Amino acid sequence: MTDARIAQVSAHDKEREAEALRRKSASASGEPPGDWLLQMPFAGLGMTNIRLAVGEMYNFASAVMALDPAPGDLVLDLGAGSCWVSDWLNRLLVDTVSLDIAHDMLRIGQRRLGPQAKLTVGDFEALPFTEGTFHGAICLSALHHVPNIPRALREVHRVLQEDGVAVFSEPGAGHASHPQSQAEMAELGVLERDIIAAELMEECRRAGFEQVSVQPYLFPAPTYDEALWRVLERAQPPQGVTLEAPQGAASHGQPLRRLLASIPWLGRRLSKWLPALPPATSPGRTEIRPDASLDLAWQSLLLLRQATQAHPIVLARKRPRRIDSRRPHVLAAELVLVDPPPRCRPGETFTLTVQARNTGDTLWLHQPRAIGGHVALGAKLMDSGHLALIYDYGRGYFRQDVAPGQEATVQITLRAPDAADEYLVKLDLVDECIVWFEHRGSRPLLTPLTIL
Repeated sequence: MTDARIAQVSAHDKEREAEALRRKSASASGEPPGDWLLQMPFAGLGMTNIRLAVGEMYNFASAVMALDPAPGDLVLDLGAGSCWVSDWLNRLLVDTVSLDIAHDMLRIGQRRLGPQAKLTVGDFEALPFTEGTFHGAICLSALHHVPNIPRALREVHRVLQEDGVAVFSEPGAGHASHPQSQAEMAELGVLERDIIAAELMEECRRAGFEQVSVQPYLFPAPTYDEALWRVLERAQPPQGVTLEAPQGAASHGQPLRRLLASIPWLGRRLSKWLPALPPATSPGRTEIRPDASLDLAWQSLLLLRQATQAHPIVLARKRPRRIDSRRPHVLAAELVLVDPPPRCRPGETFTLTVQARNTGDTLWLHQPRAIGGHVALGAKLMDSGHLALIYDYGRGYFRQDVAPGQEATVQITLRAPDAADEYLVKLDLVDECIVWFEHRGSRPLLTPLTIL
């Protein structure tokens, strides 16, 4: 097929897609039950399938956890339709631009989001935005309608910032042949296709993304009856496995351990058993007796593979993202009081000076934001029995960002209690609107406060 013919077919597919969405939106703008698109993802008139509705919510949660946006990020909602994904992201304090090929669907989105909505009629393959506009992009079950996916991925890559992230949650193998897909292609003329995880990941690489990964979509979650659960509970460390390794490779244990550790409900248990596996008796091969536990582990891995094939969630990063306090990993600090413990009169103000060293792996952002994500010195007023009297006693702010391994001085000014007594001031760093450092295992600083 010539390039001109490919362009002609693609244009035709897009026109049919837009027309199908126009007809779909027209059924949602009249009298009830026509307003069902405004209720998405919840079940209601026009969509009373509760399992389908909850599946949409699970899809959203899975994709957003993969995207990991920070409050205040600007995210492009691709194939936004009636804009329910944008609506939910806005409720999470994430800014959005909603893009769809159908103007009529976005008019419904306008009704949902209100006059402050950022809506754009546009084509995945020619996004109407400048380079580096967005922190992230999210696409729920829309990429498979796009005629030229490689071109669309290059466009998504172009409009993301240098550490931007895109997540695509799509129907996988067997989708195009499903009876519902067949009916919609016949009735609406829409494009339906299978999204194969390995193929999409390869196309993301070709589009320029440095880091590409895939997650399984486990909905509904596997269920075990009492008898099978007892078998799983009694499962013992595998006593046998056959590991094939390339010549010269020291062990396959580490890759397998990483794979198992990625499975929250099974891997944490199985991965710790791997060090017990005996060394290879010949280069690249170990043969020992299999048992029931190994069979259970293999079946669980097959379940994950099948779930990923049926509905892949592909995450594509332009480059590794900097770890900062908007999306913290390890928050830890060493705090040292510079001045002696204070002695003051009731109602007086006093200032404490603290030297803080960043012993975690997260950059502490210092610039205060209403939506949080910056690190400050927080204080709690305690009685002599270590019970909190004033939980939010005050704040002190850094003058600069603090990178891992760096130290900085921060001061906090507080007002003394009105009653003369012996008190304690607990000083701890807080990642505002996210977490106190103590709650992540960091040790706070306690200093006596005497009110004369």
